[in-house]
Order: sequence, then structure tokens, then C-alpha cells
Amino acid sequence: MGLFYKRHMNFGGRLKYYLVGFSIGIIACLVIFKGRGCEWLPNERVLNSIRTSNIYFTAQDSCMMASKSITKKDIFLLLANGDVNFKESATNAKLTNYKLNNVNKESEQKVYVIEHNDLKISFDLYERDSVVFISKFNDLEISKTCSEESDFPKAMYLPNDMTLEKLSSNTLRFEKVFRCEMECYEITDKDIDELFTNGKVLFNHSYPNKKPNPLYFIEKEINNALFVFWIEQGATKTRLNRIVKLEQETNKNTTYAVEYLFSEKPNCNCDQ
Repeated sequence: MGLFYKRHMNFGGRLKYYLVGFSIGIIACLVIFKGRGCEWLPNERVLNSIRTSNIYFTAQDSCMMASKSITKKDIFLLLANGDVNFKESATNAKLTNYKLNNVNKESEQKVYVIEHNDLKISFDLYERDSVVFISKFNDLEISKTCSEESDFPKAMYLPNDMTLEKLSSNTLRFEKVFRCEMECYEITDKDIDELFTNGKVLFNHSYPNKKPNPLYFIEKEINNALFVFWIEQGATKTRLNRIVKLEQETNKNTTYAVEYLFSEKPNCNCDQ
């Protein structure tokens, strides 16, 4: 009888069990995890949209941050742990003009106010273009007394230490060619641990907003030689893909193209 009932339970019964399980999941997400990691909740969806966009800051933003002792790390902590004030946000998209890299663009804009501890920042989100600008700090307009600079706006990257921490928090997956190159260059597991502690992320060559998996190139000196590591961030795993040893003449050029280095013939015969 019990088996028959399970096989032929009507739709209403199955729906009831589904709703009970769904409700338990919501309660666990809200109470235990306080909504963090529940990307289908409105707060997390907004934060994720901003985090995965290209965030730009202007000369005025930099001036305001300095005057209020606000660091880039403070901003990214706000985007990781903050709450969206939907009441003060402008969630209805409106067509707006903005300027980036001396090019005038037109796109739909939404404004989100995000709060965390004593910090409150308004972000202009152009979701279609994956572009975000900071518009207000703690309800204060960006100061007009700060001078414009020709090289602004600039992209705001996750601070070096937070990037390394984020990558190392995942399970590390060593690709076969990476292990081979480690052996070839006499790089140890301890060296890799230190890479995620004091390595230098080459943000100008990396792709932190690449979907679905961001790519990072990290530079580190090991055994008096300079190396660049190609790292790929997955949802739960960080993939260690390749290693390139920089030659002495390359080291003098700080604007080298990382993509070119990895397209060159490697020093180790690990591709065979």
C-alpha cells in the first residue's frame, strides 16, 4: 500500500512535499546563512550583478575616498557583505548617457544604494554593458573640487590580497601540464602555497570578469627566477593551468603581453 501510494501520489501531494522542502531551504538560507550565497534572493542578485561588472572610479571618487579614508578593500567588503537599500534605490531602468574611454555611450541605468556598517555607497549599474560607476558616498555628492584627470575613469580591481584569498579558498586543481612544469622548474607545493599568500596579481593582463571562469595571471619570484602563473577560477575549484619562466630580457619590460608569453614555445617539454 505504501509503495503504491508513493508511486501514485497525486500532484497536490507532491506539490505539498516540494513546498515544505522549499520553505525549509528558504529558512536555512535566511536564518543560518543570512541570505549569503542564496543568489536567487533579490539582495544577492543585485550584489552579484555589480560584483561581476566592470567597476570604474573617477578622479572625484578617488578624492572622496581619500578624504573619508575609504579604501578599495572597504568597497569590495561592502559588495561582499552589504545590504541593498531598495527603498532608496532606483530600480526602474532609464536610458542614460555616460562616457567611458572618451567614448559617449547610451544604455539603461539602474541605481542601487548598498550599506554595510557605517559605509553607504550608491552605484550606477549599466547592466547591458556590464559597467558600474560610483555616484555617491554616504549620501554626499562626489566633490566637484577634485580635479579631473585624463586617465580617469579607471577600472577598480579586487585588492591583491583579497584576490589571492578568494582563489585559495577553492579546492586547488593541478592540471597535468602544470605539475610537469613545477617539476621542470623545481617549484614545490610550498612555493604554490606562498604564491597565494604574496604573489602579485597582474590585473592589467587578467580577466577578472570573464564568464563563467575568471582568468588571473600571477607573478612571483622563486629561486631567484621570475615566473608567471596562469590561474583559472571556477565555482568551487581553482585550476592551476600553466607556468612561464620570464627570461632576463623580458623582466626589464614591465608591459609584456602575458598572452604572448603563453603562446611561445615553452622551456619544458610538458605539452607532449
